[in-house]
Amino acid sequence: MNSKLSVALVLLLLSPVTWAIDHTGTILETMNSGGYTYAKIKAKQKEFWIAGSSAVVKVGDTISFNEQMKMHNFTSKTLNRTFKDIMFVGGITQGNSAENVSSVSATSVHGKISAPVAKVDKATKAEGGYTVAELFSKKSELSGKKVKVRGTVVKVSNAIMKTNWIHIQDGTGAMGSDDIIFRAPTATANVGDVVIASGTLVTDQDFGYGYKYAVIVEGASFEISK
Repeated sequence: MNSKLSVALVLLLLSPVTWAIDHTGTILETMNSGGYTYAKIKAKQKEFWIAGSSAVVKVGDTISFNEQMKMHNFTSKTLNRTFKDIMFVGGITQGNSAENVSSVSATSVHGKISAPVAKVDKATKAEGGYTVAELFSKKSELSGKKVKVRGTVVKVSNAIMKTNWIHIQDGTGAMGSDDIIFRAPTATANVGDVVIASGTLVTDQDFGYGYKYAVIVEGASFEISK
């Protein structure tokens, strides 16, 4: 398995951003290797390569996929091939994206993700806790300390790198400081749950490929909030 591609796709699933640009195109060339599908696509008179989790497709198929990240001079060790430019995608499905947009989901070889769908109401701060916005604004003084937040679970990525990643929002914060990830070795929650999430705040975590987290919470646990 190509570890570089594996890490890239995992990080796409962990991103607080929802799915990016939808594309539809025709397969000109395709191959599976190391648990991934590589395909040369023709879309809007342009030809380019994509890579995503393994899918059952063939030359001539019309497929839809979600653009997530592009890389230059990417080398696949399992194919022993370097792609000048390649687009990593979060999902590959048969048919037109306009028809599939309501049903597209992404599955990583490391685990499953549920996309953000929950309605977020402004939550009352937990006793002795913080708002999501405060975790970002007070990150320096809270680094290494136990914190808790009452909020809504908007996204769940279970069994990613042997850890569950739970995105929490509470209606506070601007874009970039309104969603925080609680990482848990075993505990998890469901999208839409209102919980009190607890753990140790950690700052400036860099997972590579440009995915940096100014604030993230480790060793998390979740209690359903009444």
